[in-house]
Amino acid sequence: MANKRKPQKKSIGGSPAEIWQGFIQEQLKNNSKIGNLFKDAEFRGYKNKILTLCFADEDALKKAKGQLENVKQKLLLLLPCDCIKLEPCVGSAPASVAAAPSRSNNKGGDKYGARAKTPLMALKFEERTIHAEKSSRAVLEAAAERDTHCQQIYQKLCDRTRALVEPNGQTLSVLFDWRLRVGGTRGFVELLLPVFHPVFGIPYIPASSLKGAARAWAKENSESRVRELLGMLDGKTARAAKVEFLDAFPTEPCLSVDVATPQWSWKGDRVTYKPEPHPLLTMYEPTLLIGLRPASNGTADDVNTVKTWLANALYLGIGSRTSAGYGRRLGASPSSKGLLSKDFKFELWTQGMYGADPKGNSEFRPTALRGILRYWFRAMAIALYGSGCQELEKEIFGDLGEAGKLSIRTATNPSKKENPYLYDGRICFEVQQGDEKYLALAEMLLALAASLGGFGRGSRRPLHLLNGRMRGCHWEVKDVDFPLSRDRDRWQQFFKELTAAFKAVRSPLSRSNSSPGTPYAKQSRYQDVLDDNAQIWLLECPNLPEPDDVDDWGNKSVRGDALNLLYGNPNFKGVNRDVQEEDIGAKVGGARGTPSFVWIKSVFPGGGENPYQVVSIFGANDKARREFAQALQEEGAMLVFGKEPEKQVKQLKQVKQVKTGKRRKR
Repeated sequence: MANKRKPQKKSIGGSPAEIWQGFIQEQLKNNSKIGNLFKDAEFRGYKNKILTLCFADEDALKKAKGQLENVKQKLLLLLPCDCIKLEPCVGSAPASVAAAPSRSNNKGGDKYGARAKTPLMALKFEERTIHAEKSSRAVLEAAAERDTHCQQIYQKLCDRTRALVEPNGQTLSVLFDWRLRVGGTRGFVELLLPVFHPVFGIPYIPASSLKGAARAWAKENSESRVRELLGMLDGKTARAAKVEFLDAFPTEPCLSVDVATPQWSWKGDRVTYKPEPHPLLTMYEPTLLIGLRPASNGTADDVNTVKTWLANALYLGIGSRTSAGYGRRLGASPSSKGLLSKDFKFELWTQGMYGADPKGNSEFRPTALRGILRYWFRAMAIALYGSGCQELEKEIFGDLGEAGKLSIRTATNPSKKENPYLYDGRICFEVQQGDEKYLALAEMLLALAASLGGFGRGSRRPLHLLNGRMRGCHWEVKDVDFPLSRDRDRWQQFFKELTAAFKAVRSPLSRSNSSPGTPYAKQSRYQDVLDDNAQIWLLECPNLPEPDDVDDWGNKSVRGDALNLLYGNPNFKGVNRDVQEEDIGAKVGGARGTPSFVWIKSVFPGGGENPYQVVSIFGANDKARREFAQALQEEGAMLVFGKEPEKQVKQLKQVKQVKTGKRRKR
């Protein structure tokens, strides 16, 4: 007994799979024989004190059998086993598919080695440290990094799909034009996770999701053979499907961390500025291979019919956040019954749009477009309805887990240049038949957003160079009756048309005023609203060059006269490393970490008209911003929205008299 080796006492917590992997990792650290023999073993299960492992290599399996008693002894306090079963990896979980490249093939410095062979396993290993030294984003990045080592898994699964559909089935290779996120609920430690295959540990689209998408499209388009081909269950009546769907897997590693960062959100009856980044895992520009095959009662023609349904359904989107641009198949949507759409050409010059890419690579983000349309919706809706517009906002744009009436998608060409980036493409709005009023409102909101500012980074400033770095953005929307001429009557008519579009969606209107808050704390900076305390000015800029004609972005002529006026006075510029007068400039140009109260947009109407800049001032009844408005007026700017500065001064005096008790009571 004295010579008997004592069982290992070190505690390794977690699920049986995690305990096994932790055990093997310890053995590898000690360079033990067990570690070397079992490092490529795949955990299959642990039930009733029976541990099941599989091996891809038959020689490795035979050698491992000679160490089973030693393994049971060492696992005694960790994972008590009455029996350890060793099996060849065949059937539903072949080791050639389930196992990632071994450590000897690890050229990229994979820090997990034999512990975590798939993204799902990496997530499980990292979750226990999330509250200690790692953030949730670090956990997700660990999974995305592990995915880069899984090319062999993706290749084997795609080969398997092709083999399974022969001889009468078909495959469909689908490229998604941006990010895709299917399934998933709040997972461990409140991380919002996509669906991972429970065996292979990689992201995929379950067959049930594909079938549901095809069924929904077919029903929406009144296809008569839906129940016949896809089956049905109605009480005690059932019919088997004639076409089988296979799980769809990416053709190569594509897992990527994205960040959704809402800038503005409702807090009670106010919309507060509070950027909150929410990291999430997505598939980035994936190509997925989908397999369809006839059931025992189906034919090749049946497969072809269902393939067409599915292809059309994927143009409309699959997974979550489809109304924000996720999960859309590359290409234009085919005509679909019951669906109304309208698209617009656009061009965007920008300092860069950035998501969660740790390398800082720029990407065009459709979510930024959706966000700016929502922002300008609130700017008008709060003035027209007050805080009661919250439900209308959800109705149009949707909410978490709930689709809205309006779907927005983009088709964008890669940037033609950098510094600044230049994107061009199309914006498409989609609504269901009968919801034409939402489509009309969306078009007016697009015109408003394109007339008053930009979107993405630097949306409040025209594109220019400042301190050696690009700032601001410029975008133009084609196919609409814009940009507007520098004409007061035309601008005022536009706002009447915009108000009418809102009234067509919800009536009656009841105008209200609100404050944009203070510039010193994010929690007290509120949504900008186009109410009686806002002003919009047009300032002619004859020397303003169009972006295509700019050679020197640092030239002051590129900024335009309105931006030069803002930058030329420390009382207006805002607070940054050069300007510190927080009690003055912050009330116009904004403080650090809070948005400016002024938007400036460069407009090039064409047709021989001079360019001009649109200056929107929110909370123009504030003294500092009122002085900026007066400076614009002295430069010859034309007021097209809001009250004249003189009327504001008189109104402020009346308010002051009421507060001090000097005004007589009636």
